[in-house]
Amino acid sequence: MRKILSLFIISIISMALHAQDCELPIAVAFKTTPQPVTNSTQRMVANKLRQLLSANGVSGSLDFHSFALVPEFEVMGKSVTPGPPKQIVYQLMLSLKVMNVDDGVVFSSYSTDMDGVGTSEAAAFSDAVKRLSPKNQEMKHFIFEAQDRIIDYYNKNAERTLAKARMLAKTRKYDEALYVLMSIPECTSGYDAAMQMMVEVWQARVNLEGMKLLTKAQAIWGARTDSEAAMEAANLLAQIDPESNSYAAAGELMREIKAKAEKNTPWDIGLKVYEDSVDLEKQRLEAAKEVAVTFAKNQKASNPTFTFVK
Repeated sequence: MRKILSLFIISIISMALHAQDCELPIAVAFKTTPQPVTNSTQRMVANKLRQLLSANGVSGSLDFHSFALVPEFEVMGKSVTPGPPKQIVYQLMLSLKVMNVDDGVVFSSYSTDMDGVGTSEAAAFSDAVKRLSPKNQEMKHFIFEAQDRIIDYYNKNAERTLAKARMLAKTRKYDEALYVLMSIPECTSGYDAAMQMMVEVWQARVNLEGMKLLTKAQAIWGARTDSEAAMEAANLLAQIDPESNSYAAAGELMREIKAKAEKNTPWDIGLKVYEDSVDLEKQRLEAAKEVAVTFAKNQKASNPTFTFVK
């Protein structure tokens, strides 16, 4: 018995050390299928689970949600004691899964029986939830196992994930491609290649956006050359990123507009300029990550399968 317990503790320590080398944000989400718990109880469960994650070195990100801790309740039994006061007793089974919400891959699962007593159904559920402890060793093992398996999954599927991002970029789905690349954890084998590809995808996105803005500005200025058209076209040109391959043409058009526009046109518009001291590589990555996070938020809002609880 002691030997088994020692091996269990060693396995927890080993997985914890591995997981601590890598930040893996995990959100708390409920399936949108009917749950036997109220919204207020869901929030209570979410808070308890975030405590569990935090106690084990995991940040519960709400901005970027590739990974989620998903709880499900099943009522195993219910009884009522006559009182007074009348008491409702619930026997529940809580199932927890850490999964990728994009493709449904489950990395780790855990279930436990819970009892709750209260003067109402909601109070009985709340009483059961209060018994959840982030210090529970089995739950700690469940979280460490999930982190370890996420890392292992991305190590084994690095090429497949990069290939998916490459395909999305080829079809000009740049925001989704950046999202896929950003989902690759920093401590996995494909991370460096993913960061390099993020810069390339970001550049392709910048080029496309620049071309669209330039084309629209050219159309406006080509149709008419009054003060209103000058300002409208110039405002479009001012949005073009200096890294875009349309930037030089945008500069030429801006100079033409300024030269030919009506004399009373107010000129407080200029093209974007990067300072020499700016680390462009870092700036590209940060901008790419912002796009990926925005895509993730939009996906979260339109995801019919999960509800992410704050």
